[in-house]
Amino acid sequence: MRGNPLSDFYWKTKQRRGSKKAIIATARKLLVLIYCVLRYETFYDETKYESTRQKQEELRMKRLVSDANKYGFKLVPIDL
Repeated sequence: MRGNPLSDFYWKTKQRRGSKKAIIATARKLLVLIYCVLRYETFYDETKYESTRQKQEELRMKRLVSDANKYGFKLVPIDL
Protein backbone atom coordinates (compact mmCIF):
# COMPACT_ATOMS: atom_id res chain seq x y z
CA MET A 1 0.00 0.00 0.00
CA ARG A 2 1.56 3.27 -1.08
CA GLY A 3 1.26 6.42 0.93
CA ASN A 4 2.43 5.23 4.33
CA PRO A 5 5.89 6.09 5.68
CA LEU A 6 7.37 2.59 5.29
CA SER A 7 6.20 2.31 1.71
CA ASP A 8 7.56 5.75 0.87
CA PHE A 9 10.88 4.80 2.49
CA TYR A 10 11.02 1.60 0.44
CA TRP A 11 10.38 3.32 -2.89
CA LYS A 12 12.89 6.10 -2.21
CA THR A 13 15.53 3.57 -1.18
CA LYS A 14 14.76 1.35 -4.17
CA GLN A 15 15.39 4.24 -6.54
CA ARG A 16 18.79 4.95 -4.99
CA ARG A 17 20.07 1.51 -3.97
CA GLY A 18 18.09 -1.15 -5.80
CA SER A 19 15.29 -3.46 -4.75
CA LYS A 20 17.27 -5.99 -2.69
CA LYS A 21 18.91 -3.38 -0.48
CA ALA A 22 15.62 -1.51 -0.20
CA ILE A 23 13.90 -4.63 1.11
CA ILE A 24 16.61 -5.18 3.73
CA ALA A 25 16.62 -1.50 4.77
CA THR A 26 12.82 -1.46 5.08
CA ALA A 27 12.82 -4.68 7.09
CA ARG A 28 15.42 -3.23 9.43
CA LYS A 29 13.41 -0.03 9.85
CA LEU A 30 10.31 -2.10 10.63
CA LEU A 31 12.19 -4.15 13.22
CA VAL A 32 13.51 -0.99 14.89
CA LEU A 33 9.95 0.40 15.02
CA ILE A 34 8.67 -2.83 16.58
CA TYR A 35 11.54 -2.85 19.08
CA CYS A 36 10.84 0.75 20.13
CA VAL A 37 7.12 0.08 20.51
CA LEU A 38 7.80 -2.93 22.72
CA ARG A 39 10.70 -1.39 24.63
CA TYR A 40 9.02 1.89 25.51
CA GLU A 41 5.48 0.48 25.67
CA THR A 42 4.07 3.04 23.27
CA PHE A 43 1.71 2.89 20.32
CA TYR A 44 2.81 3.23 16.72
CA ASP A 45 1.49 6.53 15.43
CA GLU A 46 1.87 7.32 11.74
CA THR A 47 0.66 10.89 12.16
CA LYS A 48 3.90 12.00 13.80
CA TYR A 49 5.73 11.09 10.60
CA GLU A 50 3.53 13.48 8.62
CA SER A 51 5.27 16.53 10.09
CA THR A 52 8.65 15.05 9.19
CA ARG A 53 7.46 14.42 5.64
CA GLN A 54 6.23 18.00 5.34
CA LYS A 55 9.57 19.37 6.55
CA GLN A 56 11.41 17.19 4.03
CA GLU A 57 9.10 18.42 1.26
CA GLU A 58 9.73 22.06 2.23
CA LEU A 59 13.50 21.49 2.20
CA ARG A 60 13.20 19.80 -1.19
CA MET A 61 11.30 22.78 -2.61
CA LYS A 62 13.86 25.24 -1.19
CA ARG A 63 16.65 23.20 -2.77
CA LEU A 64 14.88 23.18 -6.14
CA VAL A 65 14.33 26.94 -6.02
CA SER A 66 17.96 27.48 -5.05
CA ASP A 67 19.17 25.27 -7.91
CA ALA A 68 16.91 27.07 -10.39
CA ASN A 69 18.21 30.46 -9.23
CA LYS A 70 21.78 29.20 -9.52
CA TYR A 71 21.19 28.38 -13.19
CA GLY A 72 19.45 31.69 -13.89
CA PHE A 73 15.81 30.58 -13.80
CA LYS A 74 13.03 32.09 -11.72
CA LEU A 75 10.26 29.81 -10.49
CA VAL A 76 6.76 31.25 -10.33
CA PRO A 77 4.05 29.54 -8.23
CA ILE A 78 0.92 28.40 -10.08
CA ASP A 79 -2.55 28.42 -8.53
CA LEU A 80 -4.23 25.07 -9.10
